[in-house]
Amino acid sequence: MKYFLAAQTEVGLKKSCNQDSIILKRAKFKGKEVCLGIICDGMGGLSCGEFASKSIVEAFSDWFLYSYSKYESIWDESRMREDIRSIISSENEGLLHYGKEHGIYLGTTVTAFLLAENRFFVWHVGDSRLYKISSSKIFRLTNDHTVIAKEIAEGRLTEKEAKKDPRRNVLLQCIGATSDVNPDMFCGEVEKGDILLLCSDGFRHEISEKEILNMLLKCDNSKFNEKLRELIDLNLKRKELDNISVALVKVQ
Repeated sequence: MKYFLAAQTEVGLKKSCNQDSIILKRAKFKGKEVCLGIICDGMGGLSCGEFASKSIVEAFSDWFLYSYSKYESIWDESRMREDIRSIISSENEGLLHYGKEHGIYLGTTVTAFLLAENRFFVWHVGDSRLYKISSSKIFRLTNDHTVIAKEIAEGRLTEKEAKKDPRRNVLLQCIGATSDVNPDMFCGEVEKGDILLLCSDGFRHEISEKEILNMLLKCDNSKFNEKLRELIDLNLKRKELDNISVALVKVQ
């Protein structure tokens, strides 16, 4: 299998810097094409959020280049789980220490996947999201680690009420801001024509899953970046204030 990659990011209407970080990478491994996709949404004053998100993206990029590339096979779920948990724990400890040393608050979400052949492995902390577009449908694969998501899951809040709730952006955990981080990790499968889409929360507050699906379904590869930009512009038109970032991989 081969993969087509596209990504767009936008600082937005309010913030002076973009605290989102994205990386998409392809490589040949044992004759097979593999792909790494990561999105991180940083938080903190001035450039702190940018520093936090960038540090996580770089840590996993280094893992992909220097550790995963030395695996005996393209798919070793047990080793991936061990490596990813270790990286998240180490990065969390490092960002916590940095924050305390400099008297600042910082942290970042991470939503990422490794795609090899028709299988993908996901790791996730926070409220960035991973969607799968398949067979004319869009599926959200990740659960938000937020107060709002917990309130909805436990029946104390409706989806409609959640859109106006002032706690919308309150995270239950993120890397660098909480002492214990427990990433969600899981596997899935794709077929030719499927799309895996990563986005920061700024991308999906003001647009619907149906709008995302309608824009990207049956889109030619040459038009994906244009369509992602149109979705970002739609967010801006609807006055989204946060940084807005999105990345996708289409299976071919």
